[in-house]
Amino acid sequence: MNLWLKIVMLVAVQVTALVALIADKQWTLNTGTSVVLQTEPLDPRSLFMGDYVRLAYTISRLSLDGDSAIEGDKDFRRHDTVWVALEPDPNGARAVAVHHRRNAIAPGLLAVTGEVQSVSDTEWDRAANKSVKKRTLRVRYGIEQYFVQEGTGAQIERPRGNEKVAILVAIDARGQAGIKALLFDGKERYREALF
Repeated sequence: MNLWLKIVMLVAVQVTALVALIADKQWTLNTGTSVVLQTEPLDPRSLFMGDYVRLAYTISRLSLDGDSAIEGDKDFRRHDTVWVALEPDPNGARAVAVHHRRNAIAPGLLAVTGEVQSVSDTEWDRAANKSVKKRTLRVRYGIEQYFVQEGTGAQIERPRGNEKVAILVAIDARGQAGIKALLFDGKERYREALF
């Protein structure tokens, strides 16, 4: 096999891989069920880093015991794949259960997959100003970063007045999530468009 044929084959494989990644993301955005996710501050001092915004969601921290505990499995370890059952709501979907397997999620609920980032047995109680025993799961969904136009991150980092930032997400049949748009007080401000 000559050198030029090897180079052409290598380039073809790389282009095919890139097109497959883009097509997969576009498929999620086009076919997924849309749901609003409420954001919560990740680091009030530095949310904006470079040309992207780091995002945290109310569904990223799941309580496994206590008054606010969600249903489902309780035995998780770091890097476990989990399925989170979401109950859609126009004001923001809420997590109602977390499981190791997708088939454990009740019909009628939206299933999104994620990876366990950490499992903690204690949590800081701001009201009491002390650490309390509470088993908490932190989950990453792959939608924790959103790339923005240069110079626009401060608007997302520090919304005006009491403006609330939420994210419109598409969740496809495989449980994969993709950001469709950023919402400010329920109004679309930025829309994701791959094509």
